[in-house]
Amino acid sequence: MSLVLIAEDEEALLEVFSEVVEDLGHRVVRAHNGEEALLLARTETPDLVVSDHMMPRKTGMQLLHAMRSEPTLSDVPFLLLSAARPQGREAAQTFLAKPVDLSTFEQAVSQALQHHQAAHQEAPPAAREAPNALSLAREEMLNWVAHELKTPLSSARLNTQLLLRKVQKRGIDDERRSAEAILRQLDRMNGLVTSILDASRLADGKLELKLSPTELTPFLQEFVQEWRELQPDFDFSFHALDPVEPLMLDAERLRQVLNNLVSNAVKYSGTSRHVEMGLTLNPGLVLIHVRDWGVGIPANALPHVFDRFQRADEDRGRGHGLGLFIAAALAKLHGGSLSARSTLGEGSTFTLRLPRRN
Repeated sequence: MSLVLIAEDEEALLEVFSEVVEDLGHRVVRAHNGEEALLLARTETPDLVVSDHMMPRKTGMQLLHAMRSEPTLSDVPFLLLSAARPQGREAAQTFLAKPVDLSTFEQAVSQALQHHQAAHQEAPPAAREAPNALSLAREEMLNWVAHELKTPLSSARLNTQLLLRKVQKRGIDDERRSAEAILRQLDRMNGLVTSILDASRLADGKLELKLSPTELTPFLQEFVQEWRELQPDFDFSFHALDPVEPLMLDAERLRQVLNNLVSNAVKYSGTSRHVEMGLTLNPGLVLIHVRDWGVGIPANALPHVFDRFQRADEDRGRGHGLGLFIAAALAKLHGGSLSARSTLGEGSTFTLRLPRRN
């Protein structure tokens, strides 16, 4: 049995995190702020610290730095949770963004404890140029929004997942469907908050890509198969004529772009049930297109589809008007672009252009 110190100022989250860790078979010590957590760690050295970032009387990052400065606590594994993305979070062994998935949290706790002996301290990244006062204020506001919105979402989602586990054991279909419906709506709310934060960080130039060599054709094949399983009533086709060398991409952000394009194609498909994805090559470029044969976009709305808070059809649009703005900005971060062409009543084609670099 390991000792896990959990620091979280939100009582509901502290309760559910503690319950999950205790169910894994470990002993839990609870703290409601960073200073209390540091005192408890000094009293009895934990095998793992799980800490929120935005807490009173010491943030999670301040707690981490304080522990790293004390010889007896410097090698204790640290799992940082936050709805924001605080600078220097790489110094923690593990960082999980709120709202936290139950299975992901359980796995992170188990892995951190299993690798306790091999845990090593990472040096904090080099300091960047000091931001101006306005930049700091905007970043602080983003962190506040992320914390105040995602923290209750995280608590509600974890509790719903625990409830769903219990309901599934009882085998009551009505209760299971209700819990699943709640979970879907919580995920939808989280998607909205994430989109708002992404849009703000993109506008401020604060969103960074994690680039790695990516085999595009198998990535897209897997992506299309996921949509086939998600929407079995639709016909998803994929065409790739030429082999493509690995590209330096942020795969998760690319998935975010494509998910937005395909979800729009499904949403505005009308009576059509066919969505096509294709991969072609141009000199110096890789082109990925997503085409539907649905309702199309009015000509006067087409030039504005990549604007913030813009929806092509106000009556039909159930989104928040940020998806295509974010998709276009992510394409630009990759050194590429996103374009659209459409005919009302005949469908739309969105084309993502990515640079080929040898």
